[in-house]
Amino acid sequence: MEKDMVVEELRRVAGILDSKSVSRSQFVAHATISAAAVEQAFGSWNEAIRAAGLIPLPQGGTPKDERWRLQRVTNPMTAGLGRGRIPDEELLADLLRLGRELGRRPSGNQVAAKGKYNPTVYQRRWGSIAVAYEAALKMTA
Repeated sequence: MEKDMVVEELRRVAGILDSKSVSRSQFVAHATISAAAVEQAFGSWNEAIRAAGLIPLPQGGTPKDERWRLQRVTNPMTAGLGRGRIPDEELLADLLRLGRELGRRPSGNQVAAKGKYNPTVYQRRWGSIAVAYEAALKMTA
């Protein structure tokens, strides 16, 4: 695949996201080419990101939306919970929101693509997305 086509697609996806950074999962959710094609054309994901004039994400990524990060930082409910600890209620509420949008329990990939939080947060706290979703449903009952 031509490098200029890859750069164009990276920029298009960044425009959709209104972001100067694009993660692999975000790219896969919106792109017409594969992340593997991007890496093959440039040798690495970050090299392709730089070639497109975008900002590489730090290892571990960043919040999908800066508004959500700021909301978590400034939310009085999260005060005193330690660095980055998100309240269970907030995590479960977002999982329910996503479930309503999809009309069913979201998968880990769907949480990664459309949720506010990384699916590993749910897996660490509840053991799986499915168990977290059940806890979310019980929370509303």
